[in-house]
Amino acid sequence: MCAALPAPAAGEEPRPTLDASPEPTAPGASVSRRVALGLLGAAGAAALLTPGRRRTVPAGRVHLRYWEKWTGAEGEAVQRIVDRFNASQDRSWVERVPVAEIFSKAMVAIGGGDPPDVVGLFSWNVPYFAEARALMPFDDFPGGAELASGYYAPAIERLLQHEGRLWCGANTCYSLVLYANRARLAQVGLDAPPATIEELDAVSERLVERGADGRITRAGFLQNIPLWWPYVWPSLFGAELMEPGHGERPPRMSLASEGCRRAYQWVSDTAERHGRAASRSFGLSWERTMLSAADPFLSGGVAMTVQGPWMANFARQFTPNLDYVAAPVPVPAADLDPARPRGLLECDTIGIPRGCPHPEEAWEFVRFTQTRESQEELARAHCKPSPLATTSPDFLVGHPNPFVAVHEAVAKSPAVSVLPETRAWKATSDLMVQAFDAIWMGADVGTELERVQTRAQGLLEAARERYRARRERV
Repeated sequence: MCAALPAPAAGEEPRPTLDASPEPTAPGASVSRRVALGLLGAAGAAALLTPGRRRTVPAGRVHLRYWEKWTGAEGEAVQRIVDRFNASQDRSWVERVPVAEIFSKAMVAIGGGDPPDVVGLFSWNVPYFAEARALMPFDDFPGGAELASGYYAPAIERLLQHEGRLWCGANTCYSLVLYANRARLAQVGLDAPPATIEELDAVSERLVERGADGRITRAGFLQNIPLWWPYVWPSLFGAELMEPGHGERPPRMSLASEGCRRAYQWVSDTAERHGRAASRSFGLSWERTMLSAADPFLSGGVAMTVQGPWMANFARQFTPNLDYVAAPVPVPAADLDPARPRGLLECDTIGIPRGCPHPEEAWEFVRFTQTRESQEELARAHCKPSPLATTSPDFLVGHPNPFVAVHEAVAKSPAVSVLPETRAWKATSDLMVQAFDAIWMGADVGTELERVQTRAQGLLEAARERYRARRERV
């Protein structure tokens, strides 16, 4: 079965404010107890409880606790990797423990001196845990440096690294692409999804249907369905949300760049054409139906949507006769380059908490999960592309996602975008959610983006200053 809902729709971790961000400690030191206590207050005392059923550990084996956020069929796929590792050697025994709200619970456990041996996180967690030294970098272990030199796809490597060190391994990845209903496209004479923004707008206009009262009943494409990633649209215009640092110049938020302005002006124009209030109401009406039988794309409410690879499984589960296709997200006509598809890439990760009881044995297991065999097995089970730089010849053959090659092309593209690698990101993403809604309802694009840019830059600088001050104190 494919991956569950992406964050935040699947109940991703509570988005910590900057004040709750983990503070750094000296290399080799444990995570700040103050940080852990702050997170404990947010997560509640229940965060200290270890959920799940304990498995019997064979005599003579080192017992490794592996906290992982995956549950259901996705968790079962991870369990198969665990079972294969347990059967492959007689030194260790890994127990997978499903844990919700894993970001805060893992930080609390590490700060409290009782971490698991292995933890599964999200890629946006990496800067938090790295700066808090809450994870052990892979170059601390034999062979760890090999994984930091071209083993992963370049964009995946960026997500796993922080300040030049590899802190996590990959635990599946996903890219966002355009899914389209072939029957709806055929209504307007198309046999393939639009490849450019201009084509997408024209097709969408022809696919809008309204009731007698003027309300939208079916749409072609709207950027507010789903509302999970209002920050993805600049990637279609080749714009990054944060400029990387260079030499002495630190990274800088670029939310008001020309590319971002073009992206959100496009969003605003879409809302204007469809009626701002009417299209907003239409989008909100699907909020509780995503990835169910009543999903707007699966049920025909929208002809096209930007989604991840899990869509293939939900289509198979709920609408097995749906004739659909996937393609890279459209881009401005002047920028179209089929060899360099654009889009957004994110990654689930696996790491070793600092202070864990059995770091050497934990590394042995993590290294096992990073082999090509394990990575491709898990990717196929989750209907996803591979996070590795190269794949085996038969990876795509018989893959349960019929359009995984599209996701692969985006994931490996030199033009793919990733989220800003900063612990100020989650607070920034909250600002972008608010800005998206304001722009949809008619706020001036330039003014709104400048407001968000100013606040986000302040968050970035404050996080950097606290990190610097903390390092100087220790």
